[in-house]
Amino acid sequence: MAGNKKAKRNKTGVKDTLFTQGESHSLISDYDFRIVLAVTALVIFGVIMVFSAGYYQTVSQETPDPYYYLKRQGFFALVGAVLMYICARIDYHFYKKLYIPILLVSLGFLIAVLTPIGTTINGAARYIEIAGIRITPSEISKLAMILFTSVFIAKDPLRIRKFMTGILPLFAIMGVHAFLILRQPNLSTAVVLCAIMFGIMIVAGLRMWYTGAAAGALVAGTVYILTMLPKTHHWYRRLTNFIDPFADAQGEGYQVSQSLIALGNGGIKGLGLGNSVQKNLYLPEPQNDFILAIIGEELGYIGVLILLIVYLYLIYRCFVVAANAPDKLGLFIASGVGIMLGLQVIINVAVVTASMPATGITLPFISYGGTSLWIFMMSMGIVLNISRRRETAA
Repeated sequence: MAGNKKAKRNKTGVKDTLFTQGESHSLISDYDFRIVLAVTALVIFGVIMVFSAGYYQTVSQETPDPYYYLKRQGFFALVGAVLMYICARIDYHFYKKLYIPILLVSLGFLIAVLTPIGTTINGAARYIEIAGIRITPSEISKLAMILFTSVFIAKDPLRIRKFMTGILPLFAIMGVHAFLILRQPNLSTAVVLCAIMFGIMIVAGLRMWYTGAAAGALVAGTVYILTMLPKTHHWYRRLTNFIDPFADAQGEGYQVSQSLIALGNGGIKGLGLGNSVQKNLYLPEPQNDFILAIIGEELGYIGVLILLIVYLYLIYRCFVVAANAPDKLGLFIASGVGIMLGLQVIINVAVVTASMPATGITLPFISYGGTSLWIFMMSMGIVLNISRRRETAA
């Protein structure tokens, strides 16, 4: 396989290793095509469900366009497909040259969103609007930190065992990113980003007592909020309203309680595609983070179960690619993408089913929005590029 790779030369005769192409294999057959099929199925399903979930919201407006969400999500999906293809073609070793600029761009976006450049919606400054499209910098930071952390450790795998030159710099960068994301405020994304970086560090050989110390700090903070703060405090209500969302069904628990009603309405088989009741202005913005509730109402437990099986299979394929990667860098990047995907699916499902406090985390490939979809499709493109070189080490 190694002999099948051929680097192209530009007009000056200098080797260009940004793109490589196999001599004896077609462009598609070199990749893990099962990942392509799973991602394609999820994206197409996402476009359909975004159209269904957001339909009533569009026709109820003064200037209705019933196909608004279909057009937008379809456009996002097409752009995502192009980005995924480009990332699949770029040799993942190329990111070794860009990991510092990637870090700076990530920090720059997070700082910019807190300035007048940022767009504030519902009291949260999480977006930058460019040409009518809202960019979410915190979503970009997830992939940026996967690439930065992976390259940083892969350059010297032993540094993960050294506190001053390995662990401390990563903790510092993690802390700065988490702080800037918390300022938006966006607690859930900050937690996910830290968990992704921790996950890659664990794969790289981080001593477990560091993870134990971090988990202990998280538990201590939660205990403090639950025992020391008054029950009327915002953070206390955020951490406890999921226990009985119907106790404050018109306040903090409104969205979760409407989500549970939707899932209950769906039952085993669902009401049928397009027949959701809760999307009719009961569940706020059902095409976004709580779209799983509409899937459960329209397609039932069976539909949700099939969706979760596809997610599980895609996560599994990410770790298969990681296990067969030809080097440490491929191992860390593919593992990071698998961790990111798994975390977001688990958290989103837990929130929608009132199994954990409500938080703003998208359902990968399904929820409405361009940035999240593009980041996940780009991530899968990078994993595909790693899968293409999986036999090189043999």
